[in-house]
Order: sequence, then structure tokens, then C-alpha cells
Amino acid sequence: MIYSSNHPEYLCQKLCDNIAQTGEDIFDREIIVTQTAGMSAWLKTEISRINGVFANFSIMNQDSVMNEIHLLLFGKRPKNNKDIIRHKVYKLLDHENFKDGFPDVAQYYRDSEIRRIQLAARIADLFDQYQLYRADMIRLWSDDKLAGLPAESERWQQWLWKNLNIESREKSRDLLIEKMQENTDLVKSRFKRISLFGISIFTGFHLEFFRTLSEITQVDFYICLPTDNMNFQNELLLSYGSKASELISMVEEKLGKFKFHAVKNVGETSLIKLQNQILNNSNKLDFIDDGSLQINSCFTPAREVECLYNYLLDLFDKDRSLNPGDVLVMTTDINKYSPFIKAIFKNPPVKIPYWISGTSNNSEDTIVSAIEKILKFSEKDFTSEKVISLLEQRRIKQKFRISDCDYIRSVVRKANIRFGRENRAEDDSRYVSWKYGLEKIILGYAMLTDNEFLAGEDLTVFPFRDAEASQSHDLLLLKAFVETLESLIDSEEIIRTMIEWKDFLFNEVIEKMIYYDDFSKTDREELASISRALSYITSQDFEEKVPFPVFLDELNAKLFTETGEINLNTGNVTVSAPVPVRGIPFKVICFLGLDNDAFPREDYFMGFDLLGVEYQEGDRNKKETDKYLFLDTVLSAREKLYLSFIGQNVKDNTEIPPSIVVDTLLEYVGCGSILSRHPLYGFSSQYNMNADDRHFTFLYGEKTTGFNPKEPDPKEFDEISVYSFVKFFEHPPKWYFNNILGIYHEEDEQTLPETELFGLGHLEKWHIRNDLIHAKDENIQSYIEKSIKEGNLPLKNLGRLVSDEILEDISDIKSIYLSLTESKEEKPVLIDFNIENVRFTGTIEGVFGDMFITLAFSDRPVHKVRAYLRTLMLCAQGEISSSKIIEKKGKVKEMPVMKPEESKTEIKKLLSYFIKGTQAPLKFTVESTKPPSKNEGISIESILKLIESNAKGNIFNKPPIEPDKYLSALLEEGYFKNFDENDFEEFKNIALLLRLNTDQNEGTEDIRG
Repeated sequence: MIYSSNHPEYLCQKLCDNIAQTGEDIFDREIIVTQTAGMSAWLKTEISRINGVFANFSIMNQDSVMNEIHLLLFGKRPKNNKDIIRHKVYKLLDHENFKDGFPDVAQYYRDSEIRRIQLAARIADLFDQYQLYRADMIRLWSDDKLAGLPAESERWQQWLWKNLNIESREKSRDLLIEKMQENTDLVKSRFKRISLFGISIFTGFHLEFFRTLSEITQVDFYICLPTDNMNFQNELLLSYGSKASELISMVEEKLGKFKFHAVKNVGETSLIKLQNQILNNSNKLDFIDDGSLQINSCFTPAREVECLYNYLLDLFDKDRSLNPGDVLVMTTDINKYSPFIKAIFKNPPVKIPYWISGTSNNSEDTIVSAIEKILKFSEKDFTSEKVISLLEQRRIKQKFRISDCDYIRSVVRKANIRFGRENRAEDDSRYVSWKYGLEKIILGYAMLTDNEFLAGEDLTVFPFRDAEASQSHDLLLLKAFVETLESLIDSEEIIRTMIEWKDFLFNEVIEKMIYYDDFSKTDREELASISRALSYITSQDFEEKVPFPVFLDELNAKLFTETGEINLNTGNVTVSAPVPVRGIPFKVICFLGLDNDAFPREDYFMGFDLLGVEYQEGDRNKKETDKYLFLDTVLSAREKLYLSFIGQNVKDNTEIPPSIVVDTLLEYVGCGSILSRHPLYGFSSQYNMNADDRHFTFLYGEKTTGFNPKEPDPKEFDEISVYSFVKFFEHPPKWYFNNILGIYHEEDEQTLPETELFGLGHLEKWHIRNDLIHAKDENIQSYIEKSIKEGNLPLKNLGRLVSDEILEDISDIKSIYLSLTESKEEKPVLIDFNIENVRFTGTIEGVFGDMFITLAFSDRPVHKVRAYLRTLMLCAQGEISSSKIIEKKGKVKEMPVMKPEESKTEIKKLLSYFIKGTQAPLKFTVESTKPPSKNEGISIESILKLIESNAKGNIFNKPPIEPDKYLSALLEEGYFKNFDENDFEEFKNIALLLRLNTDQNEGTEDIRG
């Protein structure tokens, strides 16, 4: 019996009615055949809801039904699946006859086992497809004939097929059909009824089998179609529906004509009208933008998810009857989007419950994920960051009982462990190896001394000094982990059979390196799932020993990339890849990632793929299949359809066209207002301005832009540190982003360095300069040697070259500094005073008696501003009578010194700008105060030009100027667009307070000199 409709709900009701009409034996097993895990999960829920109970059933795919009947009639399953073919082909590729007969093919995988197994896997997949879509060619090959396709590619594939000595799927099916016809009573007794539900892609191979099976027992087809009219007139059907047309044609050819039950969608929304137009195969549509269909264009995937969150929260707020379980979110790449969904949906102002289904097994914190991370770790990965990142994986960390990975990370950084197990003495790289670093750490744990120790021939070690007693046990566990990892990598060099590799996985990897809980149902199920996924290895006749990469490739195909469980009955918003949930009805369906290069997928044929020679009706076609999937999506949304894509270039804001399916839909509805383009940042001033009712956000508060005035909390400014006050005036916009918005654009300093030191950054140079300025001449060489070993200077001769350059660079400064500080003792000064109920606190170093000395190693004005502000703080407490800057060439410049009250007056003026800069970024930077020329003062144009220049950076400058991402963000939002005369006056006032001359003609004192 064939049931066909445009509504899966109608078909499900028919299935439930048929199940309810059970025969005499209520224990007869109900067999349902589906194509996707999502449809299986939906059917379980719906049948249980409609019939009240759903028990004694099996949900299978089409091949599983054939295998079950084969097992019943022959006592075994057919031995022609892809796993068997892959290993047989792998073996045949190494056959001398093949390598001699087809040297060009053999050349590809010569001396590469991984290439051989990957080629075998590709051929096994092709042979499986050939048997389904080119059965006539397989028949010819079996008879030692060729089909006349590209000669060389067909010849070597025919040789492999012939030498496989396996039964083709067509022959196996035909033998099975004969056996079924001989044992009709047995088949009917075990398979009383088989229901094929919601299958959108059939092959002639399978339809022929089920047609014959329907002559023996009851076989019901439940087919969901967009319309019953094969003569498509509707433009969307013409664009998206070629696979639907193929399905109708194939079913009618194999099974005969069938009736179609049309279910008209009830409602007056534009989406429902659109769906009915498709059902009626007509084009008359008066589309009105009523919110039932919405399309969003964003800059990044993260912004797509932010806009999705805002959309859903708004829906739930407007429609209190809508539940999270009524919403389906599909993404073209679930593994790409799931991290963004977790990040944004986990900690928003209002939580929306969600459940991510169908991510690959290795994308979560699972045993499989830990296995993959361990087994894909190789000798070249023995870097500081990669080793510690592996250790930080929860299940590995728990197995080794590590309590504080942050502490271990900091120790590895300080111990200068960078890469390699041992490395070489010739180039000093042994000083950055794991062996040297761990010896240093363990020695520091045992010996409370800074003395140098002999660690081997011509090798000395300075003990690591910072091993804290309360946490140092973790350092011993770190050593145990690294040694276990080294042993594992060494053992991967042994060649084993696949069964031995399987034992290796369970005994050496899972048992020794991965934590699992025997009392956890989830862990027990996952271990059982791993065992099932690899059970075929034991049953295969494959005794050849293979290297580790071959086994790893096997795990990649069978374990790591397999999708996880699809669960729709969670009561949460369901997030899934599109294929598993295609055709399942939801009130609200959202589809993210509809980019022009991501969807629909393109078919790419390898040069030897004979399917690509000529397309035949019924062939697999990813592009047309995805278009049909999109059509199913449009028809499955019962109330709202939300589409999203990357439509704007993050670099230059140019438009990027959407997927062709979105473009076609936009053209069809003829209503441009359903497309909304969102800004780059979620805190943009474009939000919540009422100009566009789709531009709103719940993630950043009512005043979304971080640059709108913000009422300060008086308690927030009761106390200001000297450090924060100075940092503010060094770069007010950056300070605002960091301290008010909590946004940091700098690279994550937590990432450990993985290469030897080749040069020094500004901070590292400052430390070396400072140390060398204070070092006695007789101690300089030992300081340099120690700095090389501890990672403060580059290795070998480069370290000595850098230190010589620094010594030469600071020679003038050092001589002046030593003469000024001779017989004087440096003392840190504690700052603690009040101005208008604001307390200033902190510590300032560089004070010698009543003199403050600052060293300026570059000409950048920010160093002078820093010195001037600290001078003001010291003067406010009456600590000094003079303040000097020793500049790069040894020139000494006097800083202005004031009486305490005068200093406090200046600080008070600066404090007013500080408070203002906590409400919105000051339109001021120290670097933009530079006059354009010696005879020309600053102007609005010169300021904006410098701001834009600093935002872009200059890699060709010496030293290179990094792009200023804070200024870039402000420019992107148009923050400086309305820089007017008032802003200009404020800019000059701040510069004047900081003693930065902005008009060279006036001859005003300038701390820059």
C-alpha cells in the first residue's frame, strides 16, 4: 500500500492507525524503515503520543532490512559491505600484479600506508555506489568485460573488482529474492508488516527488492511529497524539486500509480500562502512581510547566533504559548556552529534551553573525543601548548588526578619548555625541551636553591624556583603524564594486526590515559558503543599487519566522525544538522549558515570516479538533494521560517551573495523587506533605535552600543589605583573597552610559546634592559648565559647578539643612570591620598631620595606621559623635589615638579576626564597628538588621519606598528564620524593637561622635548 501526502503528520496518523489494527498476535514485531535518525526519533514520539504506547518495534534503514532477511534465510549476513571491500582493496593494492600492471596508480601510494588505506576507502565507497547506480557495469566487469568508459581508470578498477572475489549486491539481492520466494511462510511469519516512512531518496536497487517483498508480506510506503503534479509550474518547485520529480517517477515506475492526499495549510500568513502555492503548483502569490518568513544577513557565524538568540527570545516573549520544544534550529555545519551556540546560549540575560543533536562523536567532552586527541598526538606535537592542551582535556586530567592545570601551565611557561622531547646540544635547543624543563622543575621541587647543578655531560640546570608546596604534587603528575605519552608514541611504531590495534586502543589508551566512571550510565553506553563500532574488526578475515596510521584512519571513519545521538523529545530548542531532521514539522524552523559557498553542496568527482562521466537519472546529486531538503524545510515550518547567512565581508563590508536557494526564494516572494542586514557588532548603535523593528538585541542591554553615555556608579570610583589612572590616559578607548565593556582584543597570553625565542618583545626587552642597567660589569656574562638557559634571551649566538645590541643601546643611559644614582638607595613609594572623596593608591618605583628617575628607551610620547603622571602623584605627597627622564641617547630631561596642592589641582582636572571616560570612550589618544609638521599645529583632519593610521597599523614601520583594534572598532561604528569643534577643544585640553604640545608655533613646553 502506498500512502502519499504533503503533510508528514497525516502520514504518521495513517501509520498509527495501521499499527493500532494489530493482528491476533500482539507480540508481532513492528518494523519501520526510515532514512534519518531524526525521523526515527520523531516517529517514536508521535506514535507514542497518538497511540498511547509504542512497544516491540524495530526502526531500521533499507539495507538493515535486507540483511535481517538474509540472516534469517542464509544464517549469515552478506559479506559485501564497504568495510570488507575496503580491507580487501587495501591488500590488493599491494599485490605485485596490480603494481606492475598499473604503475601510475601505484605511484600515488608508494611508501605511504595512509595513502593506500585512504585510496582503498575511496574505492570501496565507489564500488558500493557502482553496485547501486551502475549495476550493468558491474555485471560486465564480473564477466571480464569493460563498459567502454575512460580506458585507464576503468581498467584498473575492473581488475580490483574482479580480484575481490565477492558477490555483487545485485547478485546477492537476486539470490535473496529467490530464497524469499521459496520460503514465503517463514518470511511472512517473521516480518508481518514493514512500513517505509518518509524516505525522500530511493534507488531502483532497493525499490525492486521491496516491490518483490510486498508480494510476500505487507509492505506499506508512506511518501511525503510537495505536490502530486509532476508537471511543475511553480517556480520554487522548478528550482528545488528535481529530486521530488525523480522520486515520483521512480515510485510510479516500480510500484505503480498512487493516490496523493493533499492537506491544505490553514492560516493567512504569507508563509502558509507560500506553502499552499507550492502544494497547488501555482505562482500567484501576494506576499506581505508579516514576520512569518525572515531572512538575516550577518558578518560572522557568531553574529548569526546572536541574532538568532534575539529572534527566539522575542518570539517567546510575544507568544507565550510557544515552547522551546516547538523550535528547530538547523545549521549547514553543526560542528562549526555548536561552539558559538554554546557560548551565546549558555550565559545570556535570559536563558533559552537548548539541545545540540547530531554533532560528531569527537566534538563533545566524551571518551571518543579523548581517544582522538591522544591518538592524533604525534612526535611533532610535543610542544608546550599542545601537551598541556591535551592534559587539560577533562577525562585525561581526571585520569592523572591533576588538580590545577592553570598552575601547571604557568610552570611550563616559566620553565621555558617549548618543544621537543630532548633536542640537540649543538644549537642549544635542548634548553627548551621537555626533558630539560622537567629536570629543572623536579630539581626545583627537591632543592630550595638557585645554584646551578650538573644534569649530564656538559649540561647544567638552574632549579625551577617557584614550585609551590601546596600544588607541587601536580608537577610530579605532569612528569608521569609526559612519560606515559612518550611511551604511547613509541609503541605506535610497532606494526600490528587490526585486532591487535583494537586491543591496543582499549588496553593502552582507554585504560591507562582516559577517565571513565563505571557507575555512569552515559560512560558505560559510550564504551559499549565504541566496542560495537569496532566489532566488525574481529569478524573480518584480515590478518595482515598494518602500521598505526592505517588503524587511525579506520578510527577516523568509524568512530571520530560518526554523528552522535539525535534527540528531539527534550523539551528544549533542538539544534541539529539539516539532513537528520529533514522533513520533520516544527512550529518554528531556523536555518543558519546558508552561505553561497556552503549550501547547496557541490558534487566533486575524483578523476577516476566513473559516476562523473555521465549523469543518469537516480544518481546521487548533492546539489539537487540539498535543494530538495531546503524545499522540505520551507514546507515543514508550521508558523515561522527564519533563514540566516554570511552576507557581509568582515574586512571591507562588501555584500556577499547568499546561497542560491535563498536568492531564488527572495526573487520569488519579491519582498526585499524580509531581508535584514545586521551590523558587525552586537553593541552597535543601530540596535534598539526603532528605525528597523528587526534591529534589536537583548544581549547588550537597552543601550546596546558600548559608546552611549553610561551613568557611573559612585562606588566604582571611590578608589583609583595609580596603575589604572596612568593606563587610562595612555589609551582612553582601550581602557574603556577593557574595564567597562570587559572586551580585550589582545592575543590570549595563556597560549604557551611553541617555538624558540627569536626576538624580544617590548616588555621582554624592557626587563633585559632594566636588569643589565642594574647589573655589575663582572656579572653581565653569567647573566646572559643564565638568561639563555631560562628562555629570557634567544638561543646560541642569537642570544649573545641580542644582548650585545641591548648593551650598546643602553650604554649612554646606563652611564648617566649610574652617575645620578651613585651612593643613593632606591625605595618604592606608597601612594595614598584623597581628592574629592576619591582615594588614589599604589606604588611607584624609581625614587632615589627626593629624586624620581624614569628611563625612556624609545621616543614614543606615551612613555613621557606615564612619567609625568607618576611625577604628579609623587608631588601630590611631597615625596620628590626633582624628576628626570633619561632618554635613549643619554640626554637628561627635567620633568615639571610642583607643590602638593598644585599637583592635586592638576590631578583633579585629569580626574574629571577620567570619570567622563568611564561613561563613554574619550575621543583622545596620546599617539594622535603629534602635529603634522614642525610649523603646523594639529587639526581635526590631522587627528582623524592619525587615528585611522593607528587603527590600521604599519607592519613596514621599524619597529612594526600593530593595528589598534580598539580604534578600529570605534571607527567601524562611526564613533569619530561626528568629531566636531567641541571634541577638538576637549582633545587639546587633555593634551595640554598632559603637557603634550599640539601647536608647535606656540612654543609651549612639551614633555616630548
